[in-house]
Amino acid sequence: MSLKNRNQCAIHCVMIALVSLTASAAWGLTLNDYLNLVKQKNKLVSSYDLSIEASNDKREAGDLVLAPMLTAGYTLSRDQSQPSSLGSRREWTNYNLGLAKEFSSGTELRLTAQTNQFDNQGAAFPLDQYSTGLLGIAVEQSLWKNFFGSGTRLRQAREGAVNRYETLALELQKRLLLVEAESSFWDYAVAQDDMTLKKENFDRSQKLSSWTNNRVNNGISDRSDLMSVRALASLRELELANATDQLKVQELRLRQNLELGANEPTPVIEANESEMRPYFANLANQKNIIKIDAYMTYLDAKSKKIGAEEVKDELRPDLALVGGYNTTAYDRNHSEMQKKISNTDFPKSYVGVTFSWLFDTDAKSSRLAAAEKAALAAQYVADRNQLIGKDAWLEHIRRYEVAKKNVVTLSKIAEFQRARARAEQDKFSKGRTVTLNVVTAETDAATAEVAYLTAKSNLRKLEASTQLFVSIQE
Repeated sequence: MSLKNRNQCAIHCVMIALVSLTASAAWGLTLNDYLNLVKQKNKLVSSYDLSIEASNDKREAGDLVLAPMLTAGYTLSRDQSQPSSLGSRREWTNYNLGLAKEFSSGTELRLTAQTNQFDNQGAAFPLDQYSTGLLGIAVEQSLWKNFFGSGTRLRQAREGAVNRYETLALELQKRLLLVEAESSFWDYAVAQDDMTLKKENFDRSQKLSSWTNNRVNNGISDRSDLMSVRALASLRELELANATDQLKVQELRLRQNLELGANEPTPVIEANESEMRPYFANLANQKNIIKIDAYMTYLDAKSKKIGAEEVKDELRPDLALVGGYNTTAYDRNHSEMQKKISNTDFPKSYVGVTFSWLFDTDAKSSRLAAAEKAALAAQYVADRNQLIGKDAWLEHIRRYEVAKKNVVTLSKIAEFQRARARAEQDKFSKGRTVTLNVVTAETDAATAEVAYLTAKSNLRKLEASTQLFVSIQE
């Protein structure tokens, strides 16, 4: 993507983000809208996306050795050294052009075009002035090391495995960030509900305190009842202060995820704690589900195993079949020689084999041993983490089912406690119970309500953490 297109894309994303934030102030920001804004505005998300692209580009760049290479040259040489059988002054002009290409089959192909012009002052005819030229093709085929491209294929496989490891590691970091962002959303929603609840509890305690004070003044209730109610009101005031502080903490986290400026308002959110997230459904029909970090150890072991095979291939003897064919041209006149350069009347050809072998030394054997031991060690780690990663998914399902049941149970408890508190307040207004029972019922109802809100939030966060698992097909 060009710089101009990147800038236009960035401006477009910022405009969308601003429109979304403005709209949220009127209608409320849903979780999906919030996560989209995080993806658009959070620079860490953009950093991970660019790093993934960089890793993919690096993998593609590995085949740079297979790219064709063009060479060209010009040489002008003057030689007056003595003694010489070619005159007192010799001048040589050379032009050459070449194209070389290595193929994934282990084949190297070279095409060559070359002309030479000689001017030898003082030399006898016909060596005093003449020109030569050639058109040539040369081929080399590996037969042992990099046998018909086996080394190239190993390199490509290793780079592919490394790329999958790198991109998955970056994807994991991105998912962790989004899971944290989603958790912040739910924490902020719970903090808002908790503060609303604490405000209602505080208001009720104030009314109860005023009502009890009137009863004490009228001689209906004891002063101990008033002290109990005032203690409850003070407790509710403290709870409200703590809830307000917690709301500010969660608001700060939300703003940091959206990277809001100091002058930008915090968006109003619209949280639906009862709506299930889609992550479990997306993996429901999949097989071989494993935690991503455990799967990464498998990819690491795979890349090291291929790397060891690649080192083994690099240390093999190099045996190659070579061959070439050139046309040749000769004439006293340079332009006439050029007309004959493609004639096949006087060809030159060769065929043969080349061999090279690196002696077996401690350094050579140590290099191979190091690669093989690193691969084996990585495989041990991968085997263990495969079991742990699969068990983690089963444990995740178990915890999710328990969390769902807890939400249902806590919902019932909260409803019962609210009903109990209302009943105690009604009995107290009729003089049929003591203040302590009302205080206890109010406290139990508030505690149950907070537990219920927290449980719903934790369930949604547990669903979000499902993004840290992946289904593998190999």
